[in-house]
Amino acid sequence: MKKALALLLAAIMSLSLAACSGTSPAASDSKTPDSVATTDQPASTEPIYIGLTDAFSGERAINGEYTKEGVELFLSEINAAGGVLGREVVVVYEDDQGTEASATNAYQKLISDNDVSAVVLNKYSSLVLAVEQFVAEAEIPAICSGSSVKLEALDNEYMLSTRRSDSGSGLTIAAYCEKLGATKVAILHANDALGTGMAPVVASALAGYGIEVVSTQQFATDEKNFAPYIAKIIDSGCDMLVSIAQTNEAPLIMRAVKDAGLDIPCIGSSASAQSSTLQNAVGASEGWYSVTAFSPTISEGKAAEWIAKYEKMFGRAPDMTSATTYDALSMICWAIEEAGSTDPKAINTALHSIKDFEGISSVFTYQGTPMLSTAEYVSQVQNGESVVLEQVAAQ
Repeated sequence: MKKALALLLAAIMSLSLAACSGTSPAASDSKTPDSVATTDQPASTEPIYIGLTDAFSGERAINGEYTKEGVELFLSEINAAGGVLGREVVVVYEDDQGTEASATNAYQKLISDNDVSAVVLNKYSSLVLAVEQFVAEAEIPAICSGSSVKLEALDNEYMLSTRRSDSGSGLTIAAYCEKLGATKVAILHANDALGTGMAPVVASALAGYGIEVVSTQQFATDEKNFAPYIAKIIDSGCDMLVSIAQTNEAPLIMRAVKDAGLDIPCIGSSASAQSSTLQNAVGASEGWYSVTAFSPTISEGKAAEWIAKYEKMFGRAPDMTSATTYDALSMICWAIEEAGSTDPKAINTALHSIKDFEGISSVFTYQGTPMLSTAEYVSQVQNGESVVLEQVAAQ
């Protein structure tokens, strides 16, 4: 019953090319080690259920919109190609409302009400960390798109991420500050897992380059007025700004910087490169740099083909969460095929064998921590688009 998922994804590729559009990630280079158990199950026509939690209401609902589009594109391809193990793949949604309290309720409801084989979680590390203990107890593999240093340090074999850790991204941000000639840097960061985890990494790395941190400002994740923060940053005499924020706050920071007339290089975390941020920044994002897991202007290879198909299907460019959700589902379905089973433990064992799996946002390999991504991008907003400047390998 077991077949290599490469054959299935090749069929998806063929269908996609026939439509003059993108493809699903190929896994032909990935091997199944002896430790991966394969199970010959009786033939079943029942769908394979994968759970997914994200914000489909509340202030972060835009994230859920892009997530759903990534899901819809994936399901349209894989089910048209015969599904997985000959069975239809169905994604079951639960709204976490973008808050930690709702995230725990949403996850518990999802796994208690549905017979899911795996789960895709939110991109917000604070929410992922809030449900982490329940993931461990349920023993159902979960792939998130969080990047917190706390997530990287988790001792939870059932939690994985499509991202590189903020510890690595922080080093890249600091390196780019040095590359752009900064001598005095201000850091503006959120008080969530992203901000409190990455800011110290950036500060330490900047010190290693002999660059002074002249101002560190922390804000709450529901902050709406960034003018006072930018005023303090201007008073610090900095010659470069590092912004560590999520997609709700990033455009507000960009607008505050522009409104204040602060004309210095600015570099942000991944949110600064995302489609939703650039739309909401209303022209204030021009010139900003970002260290990000994905950019909708990647112009080569599988990602470029996938972006073209996404734009044709939805009439807009994808966001990072569109791509990372697609990648998470691709890896889960690959693992189901490799295990020849929908048993969560067998799937989890297969996921821990993943190596050189070519996705949309990265090439993925299990490296001993939850963080599967082996690379990220440095981009800059040019003429309203996040343009890739270079790809950086994980350190």
